[in-house]
Amino acid sequence: MDDLSTVYEWARTEKFNEVDLHYCTLLALKILDDSCKMDYDNYNLFISVYDGIVDKNPTPFDKKVHQIIAMSRTDNPIKPKKEYEEVIHNLRVAMMKNMDKPSMKAFKQLVWDNQN
Repeated sequence: MDDLSTVYEWARTEKFNEVDLHYCTLLALKILDDSCKMDYDNYNLFISVYDGIVDKNPTPFDKKVHQIIAMSRTDNPIKPKKEYEEVIHNLRVAMMKNMDKPSMKAFKQLVWDNQN
């Protein structure tokens, strides 16, 4: 896998559509909730993309969701603090109600195709 800083910079400059931004946030919640079925390298890949997106200009999502994600993260960026586990889980469940699997898969493929 390429250096995660390269993926982060790509995410900061990429012009994602609103659906991609939604799924990036949802993936971050799934990773933090430990409900995502990817390996550790992919967890770090998608968290780096999430960080790149959040660090650029404002996204169309509720800033409170991003604040909760930021406050929940520990020194290990893919593990939430114990006191945030339930909040992260509830946010993930709420956002999953509108999940379209083909769109989620398309977002993942976009990231994988651009990680080099």
